[in-house]
Amino acid sequence: MPTVAHRRSIGIPVFSSAVDDHRLRRPTDVLLIVGAFLVLVPLTLLAPGPTQLDLAIAQILRELGPVWDWVWDVSYLLLAVWPLLLVVLALASRHRRRLLVDWLVAAVVAAGLALVLGRIAGTAWSASLGAVTSTAPPQVYVAARLALAASVIVAASPHLSRPFKLAGRTVLLCGGLSGVALGIAYPIGALAGFAAGLAAGATAHLLLGSPSGSLGADDVAEILGDLGLQVSDVEVAPMQTPGTSSLTAVSSDGRPLLVKVYGRDAWDSQFLASIWTALVRRGEHPHLARGRRGQVEHEAVTTLMAERAGVPVLPVVTVGESLGGDAVLVTELKGTSLVDLPPEAVDQHFLRAVWAALVGLHSLGIAHGRIDRDHLLRLGDGGAALADLGDAELAAPHDALTTDRARLLVATSLQAGHEPAVAAALAELGPDGLADLLPYLQPAVLDRSTRKRLKEGTWDLDLLRSAAAEASGAAPPPLQRLRRVTLKSTAIALAGTLFAVWLVSKLLAVDFASIAQELADANWWWLALALLLSPTVQVAYSGSTIGASPKPLRYGPVLMLQYAIQFIAVALPATAARLALEVRFFQGFGLEAAGALSIGLIDSLSGLLVQVALIALITLTALPGLTAPATTSTTSSTSSGSSAWEIVLWVLGLLVVVAVVALLIPATRRRIRALIARGRSMITSQKQSAREALTVLRRPVKVAEMLAGNFGAQLMQAVILSICLTAFGSHAHLSQLILVNTLVSLFAGFMPVPGGVGVAEAGYVAGLQAIGISSTVAISTALAFRLVTFYLPPLWGSVAMRWLHRNQYV
Repeated sequence: MPTVAHRRSIGIPVFSSAVDDHRLRRPTDVLLIVGAFLVLVPLTLLAPGPTQLDLAIAQILRELGPVWDWVWDVSYLLLAVWPLLLVVLALASRHRRRLLVDWLVAAVVAAGLALVLGRIAGTAWSASLGAVTSTAPPQVYVAARLALAASVIVAASPHLSRPFKLAGRTVLLCGGLSGVALGIAYPIGALAGFAAGLAAGATAHLLLGSPSGSLGADDVAEILGDLGLQVSDVEVAPMQTPGTSSLTAVSSDGRPLLVKVYGRDAWDSQFLASIWTALVRRGEHPHLARGRRGQVEHEAVTTLMAERAGVPVLPVVTVGESLGGDAVLVTELKGTSLVDLPPEAVDQHFLRAVWAALVGLHSLGIAHGRIDRDHLLRLGDGGAALADLGDAELAAPHDALTTDRARLLVATSLQAGHEPAVAAALAELGPDGLADLLPYLQPAVLDRSTRKRLKEGTWDLDLLRSAAAEASGAAPPPLQRLRRVTLKSTAIALAGTLFAVWLVSKLLAVDFASIAQELADANWWWLALALLLSPTVQVAYSGSTIGASPKPLRYGPVLMLQYAIQFIAVALPATAARLALEVRFFQGFGLEAAGALSIGLIDSLSGLLVQVALIALITLTALPGLTAPATTSTTSSTSSGSSAWEIVLWVLGLLVVVAVVALLIPATRRRIRALIARGRSMITSQKQSAREALTVLRRPVKVAEMLAGNFGAQLMQAVILSICLTAFGSHAHLSQLILVNTLVSLFAGFMPVPGGVGVAEAGYVAGLQAIGISSTVAISTALAFRLVTFYLPPLWGSVAMRWLHRNQYV
């Protein structure tokens, strides 16, 4: 790629954004705030420190020797000097004084966060305020000066040029280390200070907006001139891609051009926008491994490959990169996009040409990745061309190619109607090729703008699916039926819990008055923290589900799926609820029922393996297990291993009785036989789909995602159990709580009881008693833990279920 110079590379500009640049409120700032709080919550649990890691890091920094003392002093001083320098630069620059409001808002939010978090951790208000100016111990939590400096630097970052951004980040890194080395904060306090500043800066961006970071027309014209391309009439293109600037121009020989610029100073927005779109949007993937230059080269090479093979695309005119770091791709702009064509222009000749272009691209093993009405062009001679191969995938899997074709069928149907679109697809693909698209004609596969049309009710996907099925001679695949949560199922769950608590309390000779008193004396701040952390369990489970799927999935919808599973788990046993909803969810992405069922089984199996591995690890090593006593600040009452085993035996006996009674009922026996026969028939008739789903077991990255997700979920549940136990004045080693939680989860998962109701409560009481927790505290902790992890999550799980229905994922 050629590199050229232009005036933006002369000197070091301070500000990258134009004075009159419009401001945006970016969803990526929400991502930063959520990430910061996910860091702050566990840090506050460990605060004010020191942990063993804190002591080790502080010792290493102190042992570097006196020669480093002046480095630490200067670095810590820069935490105060650099924000002041930014203030001076804003005051000295014309029309930049409004930025002072942004930085003031960020600093106020950071100060408030630091004071509140410090107070929760036991740091006095005066100590937190004094740490802003102090350069000596004692250590405080949060590192207040670092929090204030980080807030201003983060708030200023979108407005500054890249050298000043990097300088600010260097100041933060060195300042955080110097605070630890000087004994002003432990590493836990320094990390919390940076997270608080990050959250404060992102909050200021959400409240006041941040610059778009796009280049002006004059800058783009000058860059193109340095590349040897003289242009005129440079204007912002109607359609923009997040993280880039798209402009139109006219070359000196009169050719219309499309200019895509990946600005150096907009790299942060490109990176975060890529993560955000991968989380919440369909059909978009993160480009975390490719920088600005890599993205431009990828699109240019893919376009040239397609053009060389005779696929009609927009020809590449030039690519380049300025010394300032702005990567540019220029293509010839010709034709009219499908969305702007009048109905009479969308004839069979054009539709056949569009399909021929896409099939030609697929014959090279390249998936387009952005097939929609904006990227399909009609040329002057009535032919077609494909635009924007920025998301094209080389050596694409069958799923990506079929998704392209399904989107093309939908895009042409939107513009020309069902019958002409299906006729053109049938002519190019044949009956078998058209039948392959039927499972993919689901809302979850479509792009965002098309889904909006579906929501508005101006177009019917079911009619298109029926027309395609009729033309191909194949029947559309049936969707998995979902069982609804009813008042009856909820009442049964609550009754089961009350019965379990009553039975356990009788066995342990604990009256309800003692339990009520224990609950009244609990530290409700700790219970509130446990409730706040409860949704993070599904954050980990989502990673496991993505790992079990052979299809690329966006994280956001999968997370909503996990929350929805918590909602329907009230009515169905946990494993059954998970499988039923996941089958319906994956069917929306084009998988047949057997493949979707296989994904759910693989996901559940990986969870089982993690549970067994954790039990074996703790049992066979020196980690504290069920035999090590826990500590408690409450009076023990009837705490013995025998009573714990007595609870387990009673629960097992009741379950055996329930199972025997259920099997004696003819209707129940027939239902069980029918379920087994239907599952066996489904897998037998769709072996190929199930075999494709099993390919994830041969991919180490996928296996690692599944194991890491399930391990994270088990670990997070044990942390929440620890917090609930702390609320009642007792403590236990984390390995003990991991063992208790894993054993109960494993045991309750095999029981045919919705959500393990009654079984789980009794299991947690027995497990906590086995590690030495008193009876009253064990019962209270089990109730509190189940409340925050099972009975309250359906509140936001119902919202997630409605979201999935509204967006037609299930």
